Formats: sequence, C-alpha cells, structure tokens
Amino acid sequence: MKRDKKYFSGLAALFLAAASWGSGHAFVTSNLGVFSLQWLLVFRLGTAGLLLAILGFPKWKTATRADWKHGIVMGCIMYGIYFFFAQGVRFTATSRASFIVGAYIIFVPFVYILIRRKFPRLQDFAGTALCLIGLGVILLDSSFGGINQGDLLVGVAALFYSFHVVVSAKFAKGADTFLLNMIQLCTCGCIALAVALLTAELPRGLSLGDFSGPLYLAVVSTVLPYMCSLYGQKYVRTTTSAVILSFESVFGCLSSIILLGEKISLRFVVGAIIVMLSFFVTEGLGSKKKEEAATAEVE
Repeated sequence: MKRDKKYFSGLAALFLAAASWGSGHAFVTSNLGVFSLQWLLVFRLGTAGLLLAILGFPKWKTATRADWKHGIVMGCIMYGIYFFFAQGVRFTATSRASFIVGAYIIFVPFVYILIRRKFPRLQDFAGTALCLIGLGVILLDSSFGGINQGDLLVGVAALFYSFHVVVSAKFAKGADTFLLNMIQLCTCGCIALAVALLTAELPRGLSLGDFSGPLYLAVVSTVLPYMCSLYGQKYVRTTTSAVILSFESVFGCLSSIILLGEKISLRFVVGAIIVMLSFFVTEGLGSKKKEEAATAEVE
C-alpha cells in the first residue's frame, strides 16, 4: 500500500473519526439522564440514517445486492457496539469506559485471521500489544477499583467493535463508501427503533433543547466518523486503521475531563503517550525496508 496522497488523507480521516467518536462519549453519559437508553439510540442512529438517506437519495438506485448485504451486516454489528457501550457507561466512569472500548484492538488480529484468512505482520501484533499496554496503564489505576458490570458490558461493545473494523475494511475496498455508510446507518436506526418500541416507553416532557445532545451525537459522533473511517480504511491497512481508531479512547477520556469534570492523572498522560507510540510501531515509520514491504501489501 503506497504512502501517497490517498494514504495520508486516509490517515487524516481515521484520526478525525477517532476524535469525533471520542468526543461523543461524554454526551452519551450526560444524555442518559434525559433519554432512556433505547430512545437515545433511536434519536442518534435514526437521525444519522435519515440524514444520509436524504442527502444520498439518488444513490439508492445504484445500490447492488452486495451493497445491501454488506451494509446490513455492518449495521447489525454497529448496533451491538452502541447498545452495549451505552448500557455499560451507565455503571462505570466515562473515562474508564473510553479505554475499555479501546481495548478492542487486542481482538482485531484474531478477528482478522478469522474473517480474512490472513495473518497480520509481526509488527502489527507488537503495535497491538503496545497499544493495549498503554490502555492498561490508564485502566488499571488503583483508584478505579475492581471490574464491575459496566466494564463487562463495554468489553462486549469492544468485541463488536473489532468485528466492525475488520468487516468494514473488507467491504470498503472498491465500494461507494457513502452508499455503504447510508445503508448501515439506516439498518442500525431501524433496529434501534424496533427495540425501543418493543422495550421502552415513549419519552415524555421533553423540550427542544433536550435534542441538542442527540443531534450532536448523530452528526458529529456518528455520520462524520463513519464516513471518515470508511474512507480511511480504503487506503490504510486494517491493523493500522485499528490502532488509529483506538485513539478514540484518548479523545473520549479528554472529553470526559473537559465536559464532565473528571480528573486527569499522570497515568493518563503516560498511557496516552504509549498508545500514540503504538501507531508508529505498527506503521514502522522511519524504516525504509518496512515501508517498501507495506507498499507491496494491499488488503
């Protein structure tokens, strides 16, 4: 995979996706006090799907059977991510949840082998391990206490996330990423609506201002990052994409510090630096031999 303009634009898109997703973690926590979990997902995912469906209306005619199949599969996996993360964040700190979901990266090499029938490079495993160590430095702070129910639920979200990263990278190659994203978000929104209608009461007593949070989540933390991530994964290797997207944890923790007043610690700073270093290990930046090897690999 050549390190040309498309490659670097792909990197930029992936970092933007990570920042956009991470910024939404604090909004999920704050809005669960206004909406039930089920209806928050409806307003977030349904609005995102509807927005793309309107903007990309002419593209519906060009959708192939493969586009529908791939988009629906991705949408089902996506719902699992959001459902279990939103469930888990009710029982654990937002900053803690941010780093637990970032641990999805440890699953990625194994999911990659399962789905793609290929083995990642040794430096991919090394970068993954280093990233996990960085997450652990923050997560295993003694002030966090033991593992709780919320941690386990967010861990399930992380597993769904790893499948979504690998599957998205596979389906995005050669596809219309806007159309693919449109189908997956509409699928996800329909699932969210069905679950809400079956399991939750209709929200009552809401003001117009109450919808600012879900609107932010729909546009900035759903539509934008998924468009960016699908674009980036067309030009960047799967394992590198996974490492970059795991930076969501760093941005998520920062959003909880800025918006929710959670305190920063030395462990956070050290752990965040280790996570950032894992990107350079995975990419082998600065090594001409590794770069040549990377250009020969197209996933």
